[in-house]
Amino acid sequence: MDRLTVAEAERNFAGLVSRVCSEGVGVELQQGDSVIAYLTPAQPKSKLKIQDLNAFLEGLPKLEDDADAFSADLRAIRHEFPAEIDPWG
Repeated sequence: MDRLTVAEAERNFAGLVSRVCSEGVGVELQQGDSVIAYLTPAQPKSKLKIQDLNAFLEGLPKLEDDADAFSADLRAIRHEFPAEIDPWG
C-alpha cells in the first residue's frame, strides 16, 4: 500500500482518487509520523480472493502440446518489441 502525506494527497486529490479507482490500490494518508486514514476502492476489482489464487491457477487449462509453440510465440514477440530503455536510469 502506498503512503502519502495529507499535503501530497491534497495537491492532486482528484488524480489520487482516480488512481485508487482505476488501479484498485489503497493509499495510506500520513500526518506527521502517523497514518491517519486509508483511501481504498469501494469494491475490489476482482471477486477472486488472494487465498483462492492457487486453486484458480490450478483450474486453468494446461498448455500440453501447445507449450512449445506458445514459448516460441513469446520469444518472437519479445524479439519484435524489445524492453523499453529507462530514460531516468
